[in-house]
Amino acid sequence: MREMKNIWMFCLCAVLLIGSWLISDATKSIAAYGDTATHNTAQMANVLVTMSNELNELNNKKAPQEKQILDAVEAAEYLGITEQILAQLLDSKDIPALQINSTYRFSKRALDEWVYEQSKKHTTYQK
Repeated sequence: MREMKNIWMFCLCAVLLIGSWLISDATKSIAAYGDTATHNTAQMANVLVTMSNELNELNNKKAPQEKQILDAVEAAEYLGITEQILAQLLDSKDIPALQINSTYRFSKRALDEWVYEQSKKHTTYQK
């Protein structure tokens, strides 16, 4: 998700940089060719409209939804543990999971709540 946001941010910066360069170039042209100011202004207006449309498209695109149901490999990665440790937790029925045939599925929300509850049980504070 962060990677996708970084890509969108990079694209936005690139569009703004190119647009700024085009506007700067257009204003130089206006100063150099006073009589063609109308043409250059129209050209600049077109560039601004194009940039505005591209920015609106970027803003309207939604980032892909994160998966809410994970398989065992994804759940282990999400929790930052090995698949073997996840298997041990499943064997001891210590982790929330849904078994469909021989495949386990994990709700991200249930895993988050489970981690929170585990941290309350096992966290110690020192003064």
